[in-house]
Amino acid sequence: MSYPGGGGGQWQPQQNPQQGGHPQQGGYPQQQPQQGGYPQQGGYQQGPPQTGPQGFPQQGYPQTGPQGFPQQGFDQQPYGYAPMGGEPPKKKRTGLVITAVVAVLLLVGGAVTFFALKKSDPAANAGQDTPAVAAKNLIEQLGSGDVVGITASLAPAEAALSKDYLDSMTKEMKRLEILKPDADPNKMSGIEFKSENIKFDEAKAEKINDHLTINKLVEGKITVTSDISKVPLTDKLMDAIGDKVSMTKSETKTWDITAEVQKRGTPIGIATIKVGDEWYPSAFYTIANVALEEEKLKWPQKGFDPQGAASAQEAAKQLVTAAMDGDLKTVISLLPPDEAGVLQDLGPLLLDQAGKMGPTGAKLNELETDVKDVTGGKQVTIKKLSVTVEGETVTVVREGDCYAAEVPGQGSQKLCADEITQLMNQQGRGKIPAAAVEVIGRVAASVMKSGVGVVATEVGGKWYVSPVRSYYELALTVFRGFEPKDVDALIELLKK
Repeated sequence: MSYPGGGGGQWQPQQNPQQGGHPQQGGYPQQQPQQGGYPQQGGYQQGPPQTGPQGFPQQGYPQTGPQGFPQQGFDQQPYGYAPMGGEPPKKKRTGLVITAVVAVLLLVGGAVTFFALKKSDPAANAGQDTPAVAAKNLIEQLGSGDVVGITASLAPAEAALSKDYLDSMTKEMKRLEILKPDADPNKMSGIEFKSENIKFDEAKAEKINDHLTINKLVEGKITVTSDISKVPLTDKLMDAIGDKVSMTKSETKTWDITAEVQKRGTPIGIATIKVGDEWYPSAFYTIANVALEEEKLKWPQKGFDPQGAASAQEAAKQLVTAAMDGDLKTVISLLPPDEAGVLQDLGPLLLDQAGKMGPTGAKLNELETDVKDVTGGKQVTIKKLSVTVEGETVTVVREGDCYAAEVPGQGSQKLCADEITQLMNQQGRGKIPAAAVEVIGRVAASVMKSGVGVVATEVGGKWYVSPVRSYYELALTVFRGFEPKDVDALIELLKK
């Protein structure tokens, strides 16, 4: 199967949220193209929803927190939070309870989003014959209120990322007793969409290259209704939230696309990409296009070709070496072609925006890794790392659950997973609550036991480092360190 990117070749690597190739949290372009690869901010503001790496809405639609609970986009501040720059409520028990619940969800809920999910038609993930039909299909899925269908209609790699992480995080949320045992992401409710009178101007569709077309949305309305009470939270969380809190009430907001287009003077671009012989709407490319429009920049005529490696370990090693050498082009080329085509298509522009980059001065002397299977690929974790910076060599070796570091002038230092809590107590000197020390210690120990590394995926017989999956796997590792009692303890702690 061929993918977009690389100027028409096999689809090239993309990036993940935040640095290291990841776009910011839901990742991908957010205002100007940055070194990591995606522009930042970039949203429709009043227009149709923006989406992150999962294709889920960001700005414009109600933004979502760990569980997909609306954060912003409606008029009121969520969950008892005060406006930015304002003072939080004082001595108000309800506000503290909600803050406690949100804090818990932020800590153990990750970036999973539970929308108004219903059983979707398996055929919904089939590609379309033309870019126009693919773009229209996405909006029609919005109108059906079927977010599973929305996700499935996206490019295969984007849909797979969403499904894999959602399934894993649903399991963790059940284990932590945040979601009910019978909660099913394919049936969950929380946000419903409705589209009306949607129209694209096919004559103005912009063909960027043989695998990317920007379709022009010019008319219609999209309405979003949020009702957090329909999310299958456990009774203990619902009791903590209380019946009189605004987050349990239904909220509705409508975006008038026609008015927005008239205001901005140009149609709203919905990107579609060609994968194999079929077309799919792409969240990644759509957000990138928004960012380019805001910065008045154009898509490069030709992108970078992918540069996979013979193994997962070799891909990780090449990426580290390229990063130390300040070789952004190679870094981008070593990202998965099926997930990162947008970065490779943007590659020349990203290099131009980043400016001249020289070597960091660091040299990789040795990198030994362990490999284990994870969802969607293989996780490569550090076994031994030796780096020389300004003539001094630092060596880190992993031995079971312990890490030993050899630092010039400081000798050998060793830290084991079971020593984290003790170290926290020593450093905190009683200032950190015991319950918090226990939780932090357990989570840190979980990360140490699992190992720190990246996830590599295989595409077309070559291996690439996936920033998105690496980020998600690290998040899952952190969440696996929590226990149900931690949710209870954090809520009770923040109530006081």
